[in-house]
Amino acid sequence: MNKYIESEVIIYHDETKDAGELRLKGHVLFFVPIKTIIRETGGLFGSEETQVKPLNDLFKEIKKIRGNCKANHKFHFSDISGRKWAQRNNAEKQLIQIGVEYLRQLKTFCKLGIIFYENPEYKHIARYGGEDRNEKELRFGETILRMLLKGTLHYLYDNNHKVRILKIITDGQPHHRKLDEFRILDRLMAEVSEYVEISPYAELVHLSSNHREHDKDSEEYIHANFLQLADMLLGCSIHSCLKDAKVRNANPRVNDVIDDKKGIIAYPVKEMLDKRKRGKGFGNSSHYKAFTISRAYLTNVGWKFENVMTKEVSVSDTGQLTLLDI
Repeated sequence: MNKYIESEVIIYHDETKDAGELRLKGHVLFFVPIKTIIRETGGLFGSEETQVKPLNDLFKEIKKIRGNCKANHKFHFSDISGRKWAQRNNAEKQLIQIGVEYLRQLKTFCKLGIIFYENPEYKHIARYGGEDRNEKELRFGETILRMLLKGTLHYLYDNNHKVRILKIITDGQPHHRKLDEFRILDRLMAEVSEYVEISPYAELVHLSSNHREHDKDSEEYIHANFLQLADMLLGCSIHSCLKDAKVRNANPRVNDVIDDKKGIIAYPVKEMLDKRKRGKGFGNSSHYKAFTISRAYLTNVGWKFENVMTKEVSVSDTGQLTLLDI
């Protein structure tokens, strides 16, 4: 039986300026389908078609977590602190668990792309144009974002899983100007493969990720919660790969004294990333083609890329995107 998949996605974007002890910058893209159609042909009963709505289903799970844990705070990985385990930490742990579950590719088809890079030297950002340093740095950041978009789309999708981009929603207010849709979306449109489509109505929207700033019945409220999940997935990835910190599996009770809250909350992400240790066997994992996490270097001769692995995994392990096709 052959399977063909088509997803219409909203992409949630966040960035960080202080990733790990190396003080790297980073971007995250969390792809959440509004609708995915799965067509199976060649079976005993002919063709079959099913449809799922991951964004709607995942938002229900987030609301359930908030309700069960009485957690109305903004989920923000860097804000996790203190030594006493609280209900809000249960909510954060459950949020990451459900996020990792929705990155399984059997039914939900959400995807995750992350890239880290060093603060560039001025001579490198100058090549991207702009009248002053702020504009040059922003154009450099837009270039990194477009590279991540292109690399993630080409690696995590293919002719058997086509994708249509409806919208990119980025966390927070613009810098001195909005992110440039032409430099990101329009230029991307000319560079992507045939299995990637960008809606002619696609836009790049700046939105506050604080859900309490939006009406509970609004689309903005929904999007804010997904921006928070993108932030949490990025934070867990940084903690698992770039921090000199312990990441472990544990189930604390409320009021337990814990020295490594972030490490416990990040564990499901580390477990997912560690599946790459299987080498070729990673191709049989339900998380295969669900995520990519890489580091970019800008040299005098151009861009170089390498895989970002968890601390216990050798960089020589295979089975993950190198972004060399961008």
